[in-house]
Amino acid sequence: MRTSDSGRGKTPAHRFSILLTRSSLILLFYCAALAGCAVTVDTQQQPASVPAAAKPKPGAGEYEVFGKIYRTLPSSLGYLEIGIASWYGRKFHGRLTAMGEVYDMYKMTAAHKALPLPTTVKVTNLDNGRSIVLRVNDRGPFHDDRLIDLSYGAARALGFETKGTAAVVVEALDEVNYPDLIQASPKEIYYLQTGAFRQRAGAEQQMQLVRDALPVGVQVRILSSEQADATLLYKIWVGPIESLEEELVVEERIRDRNLGDPVRVAIDHQ
Repeated sequence: MRTSDSGRGKTPAHRFSILLTRSSLILLFYCAALAGCAVTVDTQQQPASVPAAAKPKPGAGEYEVFGKIYRTLPSSLGYLEIGIASWYGRKFHGRLTAMGEVYDMYKMTAAHKALPLPTTVKVTNLDNGRSIVLRVNDRGPFHDDRLIDLSYGAARALGFETKGTAAVVVEALDEVNYPDLIQASPKEIYYLQTGAFRQRAGAEQQMQLVRDALPVGVQVRILSSEQADATLLYKIWVGPIESLEEELVVEERIRDRNLGDPVRVAIDHQ
């Protein structure tokens, strides 16, 4: 088990310092040894939380990190989510993943808090449209605003290895994970982008206005994309859209309330 590192992939100018005493370092490694998990303390970067170890809890599909209980999904069937991806690299290279496999930073693997291990997923970078297929074999990232933690090799394949994060779609490949249940069939997933903001406050205001305009149950969220100059761009995303009829309804309501001109984003799945 490894810890999450939200600053992975950033240049030293964008990293935060961690000041740890000798006693705190000893305590972290002692806790990790008791739990049987590998823990690395990064003295150059400071994630939002640094779990010393993940302790199993009574009950199937549960584990604990820093007092918070995480529950794993009983199945990945039909899993599809958009969110923020980060990546982890050299300091974890050669350590054991949650599955007990040796982590290779150059292989196409990832860590996820809830998906069953292993799960084959397709990850699409929403900033450039690149997609890869990889294998989830680890747990993390333990940040509320992170969806998946990719290997360095996966981040490089998706084109954001020089950044810390990227907005992505993560889709479990049912035809690979459940070959006896699912027949592979091409489909297309639709989203609508209804705005992009430099300031998060403006994005949050827009998101609430869009939510108020749309039918109950339509998902609206903010995705942050890291730009070349290390600033963040906050985008309002609606979807996934289930049908052309739903897409037309969403577009009409947004335009009627002068909330912008929605941009359709289609993600092909093979």
